[in-house]
Amino acid sequence: MKILVTANKISGKTKEGGSGRFMRCVIDELIEQGHEIVKNAEETCDLVICSHDIDETIKARKVFISHGIVDAEKFLAGADKYVSISEEVKQLNYIRGFNSEIIKQPIKILKQKKINDTLKNILIIRNINVLLYDPFGFLSDKYNVRYSDPDVPIEAQIKEADLCITLGRGALESMAQGVPVLIADNRNYIGPVGDGYVTEINIDEIAKNNFSGRRFKIPLTEKWIQSELNKYNPNDSSFLHDYVSKNHNVKNIVKEYLKEDAVEQLKSTIAFGCIYNNIKRLDLILMKSNIGNIPCFTVFDPETATQGLNTLLDTIDKSGATIGILTHSDMHYKQHWLPQFQKQIEKLPKDWVIAGIVGKDEDGKLCGRFHDMSSPLWIVSDHKFPVRCSCIDECTIIVNMKSGFRFEEMEGFDLYGTYACLRANEIGSAWIIDAWAEHYCTRFFGQWEPNATFKKMWNWIYNRFPEKRLESTVLIGEENNNRR
Repeated sequence: MKILVTANKISGKTKEGGSGRFMRCVIDELIEQGHEIVKNAEETCDLVICSHDIDETIKARKVFISHGIVDAEKFLAGADKYVSISEEVKQLNYIRGFNSEIIKQPIKILKQKKINDTLKNILIIRNINVLLYDPFGFLSDKYNVRYSDPDVPIEAQIKEADLCITLGRGALESMAQGVPVLIADNRNYIGPVGDGYVTEINIDEIAKNNFSGRRFKIPLTEKWIQSELNKYNPNDSSFLHDYVSKNHNVKNIVKEYLKEDAVEQLKSTIAFGCIYNNIKRLDLILMKSNIGNIPCFTVFDPETATQGLNTLLDTIDKSGATIGILTHSDMHYKQHWLPQFQKQIEKLPKDWVIAGIVGKDEDGKLCGRFHDMSSPLWIVSDHKFPVRCSCIDECTIIVNMKSGFRFEEMEGFDLYGTYACLRANEIGSAWIIDAWAEHYCTRFFGQWEPNATFKKMWNWIYNRFPEKRLESTVLIGEENNNRR
């Protein structure tokens, strides 16, 4: 097969960093497997493997690979198959409107080297041009520390080390020789953070963010760095070498690129959307819900709630889903939730726009079946569901995508559930359904007080919907007969 490989850097030289070594590794393996590498876009080819840019004028099948989360790595339209190297990259590309499959970084597996029983030789792999300040300077008092040389092949430098301190591809290249790794550095795009010494216990979690230091983002201090180096164990060498051989062997990765099974675009009729500011809360609660393969799009730390929610609704719309579920990152949906939710949705009239799982009915009475960890009380109302409502709690807002509903721009992160109900009743209807779920909120509700932005938006809603009943959060109210 004639194959054109294109990217910003493809020479594989150490000074080009991990991205260039990535594509060089692919090229070398394609040649090893008997394929012909085309020199430029003017030549006829059967396949294009590309990153960073795409030439839609080339009449050949195209595989687009995204190596990271910076803008230069984002997908562009025109490919037949999209590949993300990690869960983090795939999730970000979801938000940008592209579905992709995860195919991990390709690594050439080398012979496992023998390392010292005690840590002596440390190699710090980095491009010096992206260094803010060196948090590892103190290590030279205790260890033989070397910094990667841009003019020497990285494999040869790793061969002389007992342990490497690095991020990203350098970690995998180290493990490919059985060399333990400390994931840490101080780069201008992330700051002085790390994920720690890689072990059998934490490797799968760290891999979700491509060994980048972004998984745990632990601040670098001399004490922490030394405590992680104290975990050095030469017995880890075999596990690390086996892990990379099993999950990153370039021989297998390249075969995955060549498969002609273009990734199907999202066809789920349901999609979740979540704005978040804490990745651990998102991963440990919402992402542990029983929602199967239903996509969950995310937006990190938007300026306002409505800005982030409209971005999510636009993304859900592009995915082809007909129902969008806007949810907090600390919501947990158990196995029964989706079937129950679907049964309730089927009961709604054709003009439904918004639905929720807890809120207030048209008379202002607490309505729904729900447990919020900020209160010891369970909300279990005796309504006959579904119920028309005047307010929906923002923890779960279900949107009929066919309605075209979007939020008007509001300041802050409150009252958008009130707005959603009032707006829905202008263009259709709003409902509370019977779909019990649990909110793992850690802030006790009694600690909350309306701030100036809340009051400003309350007045804005009052003027926006004149002569309409206004209801705010469901935890403020006089009725207690529906709490058990």
